[in-house]
Amino acid sequence: MPNLLNILVVVAFMFIINHLLTRKKKKLEKFREEWKTGKFIRQREAIESISSYWSNKKNSKSFYDGVDQLTWDDLSMNKVFQKLNYTQTTVGSEYLFNQLREITPSLEHKQEDENLYMIVANNQALREKILLLLSGLGKRDYSNSSSFFYDGGSKKVKNTSLFTLLAFLPIVAVVLLFFNLKWGLCCLLTSFLINTIIYYRNKSMLEYDLSSITYIASIINTGKRFSSVNQSEFNSYVKRFKENMKPLKKILFLSNISSLGNKGGGEFDVIFEYIRILFLLDFISYNKIVKTISHHQKQYREVWQLIGKLDAAIAVAFYRKSIDTYCTPKFVDNEELLFENMAHPLIKHPVTNTSALGKCTLVTGSNASGKSTYIKAIAINAILAQTINTVLAEKWIMKPSYVATSMAIQDNVLNGDSYFIAEIKSLKRIVQLIEEGKPCLSFVDEILKGTNTVERIAASASMMEWLASNKGMSIIASHDIELTEIASHVYTNYHFRESIENGEVRFDYTIHPGPSNTRNAIKLLEVLAYPQSITEKANKLAKDFTKSRVWEEISNESK
Repeated sequence: MPNLLNILVVVAFMFIINHLLTRKKKKLEKFREEWKTGKFIRQREAIESISSYWSNKKNSKSFYDGVDQLTWDDLSMNKVFQKLNYTQTTVGSEYLFNQLREITPSLEHKQEDENLYMIVANNQALREKILLLLSGLGKRDYSNSSSFFYDGGSKKVKNTSLFTLLAFLPIVAVVLLFFNLKWGLCCLLTSFLINTIIYYRNKSMLEYDLSSITYIASIINTGKRFSSVNQSEFNSYVKRFKENMKPLKKILFLSNISSLGNKGGGEFDVIFEYIRILFLLDFISYNKIVKTISHHQKQYREVWQLIGKLDAAIAVAFYRKSIDTYCTPKFVDNEELLFENMAHPLIKHPVTNTSALGKCTLVTGSNASGKSTYIKAIAINAILAQTINTVLAEKWIMKPSYVATSMAIQDNVLNGDSYFIAEIKSLKRIVQLIEEGKPCLSFVDEILKGTNTVERIAASASMMEWLASNKGMSIIASHDIELTEIASHVYTNYHFRESIENGEVRFDYTIHPGPSNTRNAIKLLEVLAYPQSITEKANKLAKDFTKSRVWEEISNESK
């Protein structure tokens, strides 16, 4: 019989080992296929969850300026983030999201980040080891694990001493059983009843935080596993993991207590759950974990950020491998922006552009000619250059600057803001940023288009003059040809053009020097077969105004 038992134990052990090895093999095959093809299936994550680290940091005293919400939305940066997000953990997603939003013109740690990108890109064995460890941690929406190193102390359960006292009651009852069976049983049942009521009343209020704590324990366990990685290029990170893991290890023991019978599938799960209820282990261990994190926030933050940094670095290295062309940016002190064959990251087969832009740039052109796409491509790449040291171009030179845009303006019915009010509020952000003395690279698409022609031109010209006379670079796109004349001595003019082929309007989406001298709005009416009387009259009015600068009166005579 003992021999049979031994055989069963060995068979079970071999089965477990085989299962683990098979799972590891499948993961490695998946990672290798992804790196070979440059394609992967993105995990669905709630934006509110992946932005929690950014939000927590923004609301803390240690927050520094970055990409604001209007700029983020103008440039569809959530979509850019999704293309980049080859992370394996929620920590990595949150870290990468924050990294893309946090521009600091001092460009601290950029060389360290670049070194890490190169290590994980070129050292396959190390990269796969890191990927396996990260995939073991995995993703869990709304874990908000970063909140514990900003306000961990506020998450403690109240009345801890009462919970501790109530947890001792069952022990007293068991001791009492040896002296008086009747009173011992009565005390045991009473304590179980009281503790059960308290357990379920408080569990519902703490369910969210209890879930976060289990993920935090997994983060710390992952940090422990990273501290054992044996790779010479990874030694500096191993050292940092080891130093910061020392005071956090007891969290793993406390987490195991609170998770007794909570994993499912075990024969004794029900018994373990009753033990947790009877001794209020969830709340006592939760409090001790929160207390440990609160006392060692610096170490927990360091472990959290190291894991996020590694995960985000692999995502950046993967993104670089998946795109046709990229370069690392060069930063200068002059107000200039030079790039060669720059591409928009959200367009499948983009037309690339090369430019050497100075302090003030005005881009004109017809509808749909490429103005907006061009300035958005510059703005997005300016953010990528300063956050992940990566640009979709063959060459990129710029002055480190905050990026601010005023583009996709919408009226706000709830706030009572008309289109024009929303537009001038958006522009005021740029003014305030410059007034604060911060280096700014601003982008404005269709400046002040929400008002009448005379005031639009006048206010736009004044705004452009103010931008030109203050620090910072500005790139403005407009339909208004008048602005090219008014601002020609201050702004360098560029334009996009179109051609008419076989009755169709065609664009080359390429930037050209000088102001635009073509319009296509009326031609588009012709292409869509508007009545000839409308298009002929429109062409005549436009031609006469261009010549005389006076509008001809229209009549209501029927024909």
